[in-house]
Amino acid sequence: MKKKQLRISLIALSVVCMASLVWACSVPVFRYALERWPNDIYEVIVFHKGKLTDEQRKIADDLTEAGAAGKEHANVQLKLVDLDTLDSEKPEDADTLKLWDSQKTETLPWITVKYPAIYRKLTDVWSGELTSENIALILDSPARREIARRLLKGETAVWILLESGSKDKDDAAFEKLQAELLLAQQDLKLPKIDEADIAQGLVSVDETGLKLQFSIVRLSREDAQEKILVEMLLGSEDDLRDFNEPMALPVFGRGRVMYALIGKGINADTIRQTCQELIGPCTCEVKEENPGIDIITSVDWENLVQPFVEIDRELPPLPGFGGIVEVDSSEGMDSNEENPAEQSKTEDADPVVANADAAIPDANASADKADAGMSSVMRNVILLTAGGGVVVLLMSFIFLSRKSN
Repeated sequence: MKKKQLRISLIALSVVCMASLVWACSVPVFRYALERWPNDIYEVIVFHKGKLTDEQRKIADDLTEAGAAGKEHANVQLKLVDLDTLDSEKPEDADTLKLWDSQKTETLPWITVKYPAIYRKLTDVWSGELTSENIALILDSPARREIARRLLKGETAVWILLESGSKDKDDAAFEKLQAELLLAQQDLKLPKIDEADIAQGLVSVDETGLKLQFSIVRLSREDAQEKILVEMLLGSEDDLRDFNEPMALPVFGRGRVMYALIGKGINADTIRQTCQELIGPCTCEVKEENPGIDIITSVDWENLVQPFVEIDRELPPLPGFGGIVEVDSSEGMDSNEENPAEQSKTEDADPVVANADAAIPDANASADKADAGMSSVMRNVILLTAGGGVVVLLMSFIFLSRKSN
């Protein structure tokens, strides 16, 4: 009996120690993702037979670092596949030939957009003919540009309402989503950021540089300019294409889409839970272990996500769409409706960044940073100690088990 109690105690202690190893970073998930999670890369395959013509090669080159993709910082990578050079007997070519066969087309050159390697269990995103117009649609779109603009201005998340095509259903879903997001803005609170996390560079701003704000972009499945985005969303989970219902999908960070709320699933409980997950402390700093999937964006996130700048950063014009395109959307829902002046002030300020005065430290800034750094060191020591404790406890458990046997 004593041995059994000892085993139970060891297991309990191991669980406690393991919990300490996944000590949450105090930075909210949405902000940590914006600052530190680089975009996953989509592979764009161009199938062809024989040498591409000069015009075809010029179009394909827009997907390279030297072309539009590189200049616009799109998270895509080009792969040219000459079908004449593939050998079905070679394992490395067999999968590529299988992919080509699945396209069920004789049109060449042919584009196939594939999800990032980590999501390969998902089906391909989209396929079509190699044209300049299709390349432009892959790289960017008005809705993606608008979403990126809002995220760079500091919104917690931009919710995409992917319409079903039924006006009554879509309007009801929009009204429910809008009302619940407004309540979430009023009721939820951002976590307090640990000075140690600021000192470690996990976030470039303190609490005053963050705010809680959500907005909505309505997206029609029939919008020709958004067909790639629609396909990315519908393919982000295995079964989304089986539903002909409105879907609500929050986008945060650098264009990362969380799981979809579908039809009656767009309700007060699920919306509130999702909002809480977005503003909660980042429990795991490893991007791949967090829910969601990146979409293709053409945004220089690294240089646009900067602290201490008080200008309203605008993205460059969207190429290939001929002027300004309005997006059917709902801007950030400010709960301060009684004071329009304050509301305008809030919207005009750049919420992603701290006030420019913060760039000039006061006399105590160095000392504060040093104290925070010490706190960071102490936390790391505690984590290492806990890790060692887990190893010792597990070895003791194994030893006692063998001895009892």
